[in-house]
Amino acid sequence: MKILVFNDYCIIGNIAMKANISVLSQNGHEVFGVPTKIFSSNMSYKDYISFCIPNFSEIVKKIFEIQKIDAIYIGFIDDEEIFEIIKDILQKFKGKVILDTILGDNGVKYSGTTNGQIDFYRELLKFADAVTPNLTEAILLTDYNKNFSEIEREDVEKIASNLLEMGAKQIIIKSFEKNNLLNTLYFSENTIKWFESEKVELKICGTGDVFSSLVTSELVKGEHLENSIQKIQTLLFDNIEKQEKYEGLNEIQLENFKIGE
Repeated sequence: MKILVFNDYCIIGNIAMKANISVLSQNGHEVFGVPTKIFSSNMSYKDYISFCIPNFSEIVKKIFEIQKIDAIYIGFIDDEEIFEIIKDILQKFKGKVILDTILGDNGVKYSGTTNGQIDFYRELLKFADAVTPNLTEAILLTDYNKNFSEIEREDVEKIASNLLEMGAKQIIIKSFEKNNLLNTLYFSENTIKWFESEKVELKICGTGDVFSSLVTSELVKGEHLENSIQKIQTLLFDNIEKQEKYEGLNEIQLENFKIGE
């Protein structure tokens, strides 16, 4: 399948578009990545710099002239012009759309996240065949009025229901911690299903990007996502367990993410 990825590109760091291209390619897809922003490194590094690429619209137009795109993956957006270009594309697009909202984690917005970005993603929900927020991002998207530390399973299901009403067809909410386990909710019009996985205590950058890329691969292959989440979580956990860990910042290693192997 041919997948167009709109996401930020970090020159240093195995995250964002770098993770998308690696994981989707390993699973047999042809990937065309157009950066919505270029960062010198991920935001965990001090004094990073960033900029938008010129001629974004012209580049995307050329891709559609040359290739038939089967799916569009949307990650980081913080520029209104780029958002409007992507929204216009989605209004005409007939393939699958995957939305990976990049807004915050652990109950806190990322330092650069704006209300404008939250509004961008809210508008794109109606195009999404699947949306993959972590719990913090799902709360921000729905403006759910409860303290992060007090959230229970029934709250997560209400949040997912709100996202369904906002237009998303399938919702996968990650990173809900309970009893020292990570809980993931799959929610659609007809299905509510919970998945548990062991928690790795060390913070590993890029795991969310890998997870959403694997969801995208399964979706465009025609798999039922409620049947894919457990094997995705197992693959992620096994890879994280095997990789060498360091004090301080750790990044996901991208070598072995073909589903089924």
